[in-house]
Amino acid sequence: MNLSNQSTVKTTVATVPIRNIWLLLLYASDLYQTLGKQQRVQLENNPEDLIKLVAKLYCQAVGKRLMRSLSCGYQQHTQVLNRVRGKIDMLITARQQLLEKGRIQCHFDILTIDTPKNRYIHAAAHALLPQLQDKILTRQCQKIISRFKALKIGQSTHYDYLTDYFDQSGKQDKTLLTLCRLIFNLAIPTELAGVHQVEQVKKTDHWLRRLFEKAVVGFCRANLNSNDWKTNTGKRLYWQQEQASSGIKNFLPNMQTDLIIEHRNCNHRLIIDTKCTSIHHQSRYKNKVFKSSHIYQLYAYLRSQENAADPPSCNATGMLLYPVINDTINEYVTIQNHQFRFCTIDLSQESSLIRKNLLNLLCHCRCG
Repeated sequence: MNLSNQSTVKTTVATVPIRNIWLLLLYASDLYQTLGKQQRVQLENNPEDLIKLVAKLYCQAVGKRLMRSLSCGYQQHTQVLNRVRGKIDMLITARQQLLEKGRIQCHFDILTIDTPKNRYIHAAAHALLPQLQDKILTRQCQKIISRFKALKIGQSTHYDYLTDYFDQSGKQDKTLLTLCRLIFNLAIPTELAGVHQVEQVKKTDHWLRRLFEKAVVGFCRANLNSNDWKTNTGKRLYWQQEQASSGIKNFLPNMQTDLIIEHRNCNHRLIIDTKCTSIHHQSRYKNKVFKSSHIYQLYAYLRSQENAADPPSCNATGMLLYPVINDTINEYVTIQNHQFRFCTIDLSQESSLIRKNLLNLLCHCRCG
């Protein structure tokens, strides 16, 4: 994350093999956290199988939901009636002189299964169908689509999860909605069907940046034992202020880290900040130098948090982590008692190597 509110620059990851896009999507998904170790490794080695697994889980979940009946919701409706229902629209009723005709315009709620959530679930089946090669799953998906159409439920590729936060049926459908969200993400690379690489065109630029960050976080949570490791994401860091003016808080930039890892048995902290730009650039005197703004940002994360009452803050390592293609960099230096690491993950490699390299970098937190 950026220390300041600067505009996002274009990523330097020019092309990524589609199978590694699947891999990043797997790491970033909530589904990855629920899989057993053996199943995770199997999917990591064959990320293309992710579509088949998601399709199986989706068809099973929707099948059970249709057997129990779909959840209902209220939808606001406006209609001219000959009796009062709900709230009267006095303005329209008077303007159109409806009372003289024995009519009134009302606003009222009707109970329906054509809700935003059900439209979202329906649309996921349409996004999933073109990606399936298994005949049995294809037939199951087609049956689901036919059922939704028979129930006259529309489609929507957007759904606001917060609207159903306090709804019991929304909580019950949490796993199904997670699968739907993953299905829509998996559908993005298929826009370039038949192409073996995903070009980073403008419309997917921000998506790919966010994906890499979420993938690293998801990988961490699934592969580091919570009994041994403590993981924090999106943590806000605060400046240690003294003698501050009343308005300074309006001008100090925010500090928010991507990922913080601590080993519970030692006083060592690893602060990771993911970047999706080139790890270096050309300066006036050197062909390749690390970006000073990124170093200053990491320096602020480390030095601004030093506190004797928080031992890990005085024994912290900072890591800048970049996705790259056909390149590997793993450099480090100690500056004022803090180690600074500059690392890359080569997304052109085999998935097994990506997993191995990520584990090696994350386990650096295990201090000696």
